[in-house]
Amino acid sequence: MLLRFFRSTGTQIIVAIPFFGLLLWLRSLMNAPSVAFLFDSHPMPLYKFITDILPYTSFYGTLLTLILVIAQGFLLVRLNTRFIFINNRSYLPALFFVLFSAAIPDLQRLNPVIFSGFFLLLALEQIFESYKSQKTAHEFFLAAILISIGTLFYPFLLFFVFTLWISIIILRQFNWREWIFTILGFAIPQFFIFSYYYLIHNDPTRLFHDYQTVFAANYKFTDYNYAVTSFIVFAALLSIMSSFFMIQSFQSKKILPRKGFIVFLWMFINCLIVFVLVRQASVELIFIAAIPLSYLLAHYFALMKSVFWGNVFLIVTILLLSAIQFLR
Repeated sequence: MLLRFFRSTGTQIIVAIPFFGLLLWLRSLMNAPSVAFLFDSHPMPLYKFITDILPYTSFYGTLLTLILVIAQGFLLVRLNTRFIFINNRSYLPALFFVLFSAAIPDLQRLNPVIFSGFFLLLALEQIFESYKSQKTAHEFFLAAILISIGTLFYPFLLFFVFTLWISIIILRQFNWREWIFTILGFAIPQFFIFSYYYLIHNDPTRLFHDYQTVFAANYKFTDYNYAVTSFIVFAALLSIMSSFFMIQSFQSKKILPRKGFIVFLWMFINCLIVFVLVRQASVELIFIAAIPLSYLLAHYFALMKSVFWGNVFLIVTILLLSAIQFLR
């Protein structure tokens, strides 16, 4: 019953997904988490601009973040509608993104990753749009600009330039101009912020110092309870099953969806590498990892034949996330 409901495409599902998000974020809306992350003590310029207006522990900051999470979920749906990664029209990517957003309660508050994730999604849209281009794809220039803007919220987004370069290899024949465009595109927002610091504050090294302090800082992970660990293990098992299902159906897909899921795979690998190798990167990367994982799980649940097991998996997911909210 639950799976059939979320497989539907009517107005009720458009209402249900934000409602689920509201329920899972309710405790944080009533009392915003106060755990400080590295990005709070060493904020990047655009995130600092926002927190100077809205403190990260404020109700309005948490509400804004929830709205952005839901909007980002529906942006995933928009991408699927445009490029047909999943054969069926589906709101499941939005559902899974909203569910993943509730996995770490300490992040249910104003944070820079959800802002940078928006720019990463817009960059992905430009990347896949380039597949249709017969000439030099200027979309990579814009995608690099968007990723660069995202780093001014969350600095570790700069590593996802590698996802951009891998996408060029997967989607396009070699064209040196497109590679140069990515470097120029990334440099432009950084140059504007550099100019702002230099002309307004007479501090030309400020942006360099912002990056330097982040990558030199020490950060200790917060210990999480068994409910969070259980959800992560269960989500990993679901992802493995979804991956096997993807492998079985991969050859039956059209060219762009196949290449699209390869891009998502590299994006997830990129995320894991940053998490493992960059000691300052923390659990906030779940908002970025949730993008490829939401498509992977949505593909599995949209096309799986066993409605019974689909219902069981969804119920267990929701129960685990509910437990996380009450046991924190």
